Amino acid sequence: MWPLSVSALLTTVPVLSFFATAQAAAHDGEQVVLSAPRRQPISPGPHFSRRQQSPELCDSGSQHWTGYYESRDSPETDPVLLWMSGGPGATGELGQFKGIGPCAVNEDGNSTRRLEFSWIDHANVVFIDQPVGVGFSQISNRNLIATNLHDGARDVYTFLSIFTQDVFPQLANRTWHITGESMGGHYVTSYTEYILKQERERALQGLDIGIHIDSAIIVDGYIDGAYQYTGYYDFFCEDWRADGRPYPLMNATACQEMGEAVAACEKKGAMCRDSYDVDVCAWAMQSCDRTVGKDLADGVKPGGWNPYDSRFKCQEPPLCSNFSTDETLVFLNQPWVQEQLGFPNYTFQLIDFDTNRRWAAAGDLNLPVTRELTWLLDNSDVRVLFFNGNNDIIM
Repeated sequence: MWPLSVSALLTTVPVLSFFATAQAAAHDGEQVVLSAPRRQPISPGPHFSRRQQSPELCDSGSQHWTGYYESRDSPETDPVLLWMSGGPGATGELGQFKGIGPCAVNEDGNSTRRLEFSWIDHANVVFIDQPVGVGFSQISNRNLIATNLHDGARDVYTFLSIFTQDVFPQLANRTWHITGESMGGHYVTSYTEYILKQERERALQGLDIGIHIDSAIIVDGYIDGAYQYTGYYDFFCEDWRADGRPYPLMNATACQEMGEAVAACEKKGAMCRDSYDVDVCAWAMQSCDRTVGKDLADGVKPGGWNPYDSRFKCQEPPLCSNFSTDETLVFLNQPWVQEQLGFPNYTFQLIDFDTNRRWAAAGDLNLPVTRELTWLLDNSDVRVLFFNGNNDIIM
């Protein structure tokens, strides 16, 4: 999923409750719900409640608890992988049930089936609902939702610290892979930089490092909006027949207009990149969207472009999928499912558009994360992997 508010198409402080769920050490078959009153930031000393977990939710082939799945291979020694979906506002359940997870929801919206090829084959995987307020990560006052990368990073770092120190001390020295898709390009780079800097501060104080990050993995990632926009011309107007795609994807008039706008978009993108100023970057992205992005935006309509996969037609803009009747959404709103998860009578959304609007208004969506990415490459041993789908237009 792309950042929903980069264009019309697309794309937390006094007391709240921060919920995440995980496996409890020495409590096999139990679910742990982690909640903590939060001030600046989430305070230490979280409260844990444990409920028995049923395998009905997902026959994963390994021990699992809500949002956390042990590796099918060697859970005692395999690394830990944190998965963040995009948006902003997309839940971890999208990755869990519609991406890299061990189960998918059946068409009846009331049962799941095991997926034999999953990232839990060789890693312990945590699917997190973040920023706080998204999915099952509840917040008492939505005006206190984190709306920028710094606050989001602070919350995730606090969660990971509690996760490894209080809930799973056996994971304290395990290596982590921080991963995400789409807007996850921003999350992964910014959050990884933040965590590394916090851990280095701990080391200077003589404290043990708690989060050992080995790699950052970015799937169809949003890094720099200007580069993204100028890439539309290459996607639609270059000759890709060797890759089996029809050529051209847009007519000659549209390609000419798009091509003539690329240089100006690149120039404004460079101004944004150099300044890291919210207003400058908002102006640059809006300008690129009205010019280079215009024909794509006009084409995202029922039966038109699907910006996530050019091989398919758009069903329902802006996401081009009908999430209102999605089987995963139906499943996660089933009373028996929510009872087992520990969130009865809760209206669950796969995508929190309120959170998305708040991030768009705050402006961080328009900022690149090229500085953060450069810092990771130049100042850390963290390995960085990007991989993108050839038919994902938006990324």
